Amino acid sequence: MAIIEASRAEAGLVQRALEAQAAYLQDVRADMGLPGEGWTTVEAFFNDDKAIGEFLVFEQSLNEGADVKTAAALLMTDYGYIIAAAVVPLYVGFGLVPDLSPASIALLFHTKEEDHDGKLHLRRRADVRFLEDGFWQGQLDSHPDEERFRLEIERHFTPVVETVHARTRLSRAALWRLAADAIAGRFLDCGRRFGTVEAAKTSAMRILKVPGSPLSNRQLQFFDLTVLDEHQREFSYTFRQRGGCCRFYQVDGGEYCSTCVLKDPGQRDDELRLAMRQHLRLV
Repeated sequence: MAIIEASRAEAGLVQRALEAQAAYLQDVRADMGLPGEGWTTVEAFFNDDKAIGEFLVFEQSLNEGADVKTAAALLMTDYGYIIAAAVVPLYVGFGLVPDLSPASIALLFHTKEEDHDGKLHLRRRADVRFLEDGFWQGQLDSHPDEERFRLEIERHFTPVVETVHARTRLSRAALWRLAADAIAGRFLDCGRRFGTVEAAKTSAMRILKVPGSPLSNRQLQFFDLTVLDEHQREFSYTFRQRGGCCRFYQVDGGEYCSTCVLKDPGQRDDELRLAMRQHLRLV
C-alpha cells in the first residue's frame, strides 16, 4: 500500500480522479482544499444538535406521516448517497482511498429534485471537500486496498451512526445497513461507468461482507435477472438487493422500494422483470 503525497505527478492522478467524479455525478461534487464560507466538517455537523434536528425536520417535511425513526432512515439514506458518490468513484475508477475521518471531510449542503421510481422527490445533497492531501493508492488489478477502504468507511460512519441513533433511537444495525446499501449501490453504478462491473461487484462484496464488520449483513447482495427482447435474445441486468430499509413504506402514500429487503423475492423479481420489459418497450 502506497500513500500518495502532494508531488506533482501524484497530485495529477488525484486531480484526474476528481475531475472524473465531477463529470460523473453532478449533484455531489468532490474536490480537495480548504473549507470556505458555508462549509462544515462532518465532525462539526454531527456534533451540532440543531443541525441534526433540522435535517430530520427536512426529511419529515418531504414525507407526510414520517415518524422520527423514518426520518432517521431517510437521513442516513441521503447521507450515505452523498459519501458514496464522493468516494466510491475514486476507488473504483482510480484505486484511490481518501482520509475519511470526520474531521478531514467538509460538506456544503444543498437540495436537489430527482426522480425515484417515476416520481420527483426533493433530496438533500452536498458537495464534499477532502481537507487532507494524502490518498492511499492500491492496484486496480488486485485488492490490497480493500481493507483500507473498509476501515475508512467504518471510521467515517461510526460517529454518524452513533449520533443519529442517540437522537432518534433507530437501531445502529438499521443505520449501518443503510450505509452499506449506499456503498454497494454506488459500486455497481461505478462499475457500469468505468466498464468494470464484475470487478466492482466482487470488490464491494469483499469490502461489505467482512465478518464482524458493522457493514456486513446477510441480505445485501447483487443478483441478475434476464428477459427476452423482441428478437428473443436474452437481456440481463444486475440489481442490488438492499440489506436495509429506508422505511418509506411507512409514510403517507409510501410504498416499498423496488429492491426493498422486506419484499418477497418472487414478487420483487416479477416486478423488476416487468420494468425490464418496459425498458425494452415489450409491454
